[in-house]
Amino acid sequence: MTFLQSGFFFLLGLGLLVMTYRSLDTGWLPCGSNGLKERFELRRDEHPAGYWLVFCAYGVMGLGLLAYGVSLLSA
Repeated sequence: MTFLQSGFFFLLGLGLLVMTYRSLDTGWLPCGSNGLKERFELRRDEHPAGYWLVFCAYGVMGLGLLAYGVSLLSA
């Protein structure tokens, strides 16, 4: 069961890091829903401070999930 949990957290962290890396080319990051409209996106050219704040938050959370997944395997 620990192997499954660690793999789940590892993949979540890896997915966040891949999403942040790809946003450097595309220039936008998804940020959840926007009510009944489409999803809420932060674009680098429209809201640069918000984009970089979310970029850093996604990066830190991705690294944290990767570390947590690895630590579950080592325990």
